[in-house]
Order: sequence, then structure tokens, then C-alpha cells
Amino acid sequence: MQQPTPAGKLTTFVVLSLFVTLLTVSVGAAWWAGSSTQPLIDGFKVTGPNVNRIRTHEGFAGPAKGAGAPDCMNTSKDCAELYEMLSSKKPVTEEGPDDLRELKLILSKISCFKKDLMGNAKVVQATIYQPFSTSHDLEAVAETTARCFSKTIPQRDLMLALDKWGSRGTFLIKRICTSYSLSDGEEEKALQLFGQAMADISDVALGECCSSSEAVIGGVPQKRMVGGFTPPSLNALRTYEGYY
Repeated sequence: MQQPTPAGKLTTFVVLSLFVTLLTVSVGAAWWAGSSTQPLIDGFKVTGPNVNRIRTHEGFAGPAKGAGAPDCMNTSKDCAELYEMLSSKKPVTEEGPDDLRELKLILSKISCFKKDLMGNAKVVQATIYQPFSTSHDLEAVAETTARCFSKTIPQRDLMLALDKWGSRGTFLIKRICTSYSLSDGEEEKALQLFGQAMADISDVALGECCSSSEAVIGGVPQKRMVGGFTPPSLNALRTYEGYY
């Protein structure tokens, strides 16, 4: 067999080097493109080259964020009407805008909580974008949603979480009505809308979270109780009928 010449060896080496280089560049470009279009979610903050681009699942009920205020506004008309009424006023105190921002967050959590609970997929989707706030949350609303689907949240814990939303929201509405110089009739209307929203989400949550239906984790039905297991070595043993 004829041995390759030095020129042939050099040509082969150059071709292989170019191939490896092109392969490395293509893989790196594909990885960078994927990381830039799909930023990571670290807790409730988005990191990555394009932090302003969050890819959310829209579904048939509309997107959870970016389509009006509060978030998931299509799910609760009472929350949407209440925020529209309050945001159309002008504040006369410095505390008014801050109170309205927190109330908007509570309304968003109510709406997105209902959106996830009523979804056919039974997955934590809309509530994952809602941040935790110590002023009105006992736990992250996404965690509450997950516990509802897995049927691991006691009714007492659920009612405590809803009561804290309700009490804090009522307190904020009264402060906002003073800060925005709302009339007595407008304040009564605002409290009525918030009460209707809380009653609605309470009915939905109690039906979905505290029912006897199958648990759902990640959209897949799960058994509520783990079956018992008896080792094969004990199958041949009789029941003990003696005394201790």
C-alpha cells in the first residue's frame, strides 16, 4: 500500500481542523440562541441576555401577563373592574400609588390563582409569575396552587391564606379611597367588587383544593394514598395469636 505523502497528511489535518472548528461554532451559536430566547426563571426574577422577554403560555384564556392590569384580568371581571375604577383616579397623598401597586398584586394573585385552578391541564402556570409578598402572603401563591393540585393543603391553611388576602385587600382599599378622594358611594362599590372577587375565589379554591378527587401532579393524576407492601418472606407466616 502506498504511504501518504507529507503534503497529503497536511491536507487531511487542515480539513479535520476546519470541520472541528465549524462544528464547535455551530453548537455554540445554537446554545447561545436558545439561552437568549428562553431566559431562565430564578425564583420570580428572570435572568439571561434578554431579561425583558418572558415566554408565557397563552392558551385559550389569554396570556397571564402583558395583556392588561391586573394579571389574568380575563379570569375575574370583578378584579379587572375594581382596578380600572381605582387606577383612573388621581392620588392626593404620597401613600396612594404604593397602596394601589400592592392592591394590584393581590388582585393579580386572585385572578391567576383562579385561572390555574380552573384550567383543564391542572398545572402551575399563571401563578408562577406572581412574586411573594410578606405583607399579604403566607406562602408563594404558586406553592399554594401546587398543594391544591396534589391535595396536600388542609382547609385551615387555605382559609388562612385567603383571609390574609381579604383583610389586607380591604385595608388597602379603604386607604386608597382616602388617598384618591373617592366618594362614599365609590368606596362602597370598591369594597363590594373586592368582596365578590374573594367570594368567587374562595368557592373555586374550596372545590378544587379540598375535594376528594384524585391528586394531580404535573398534569398527571396520582393516587392519594400509597399502597402497602408486604415482603415475600412474610407471605408464608401465620398471624401471631400468642401473648407478649
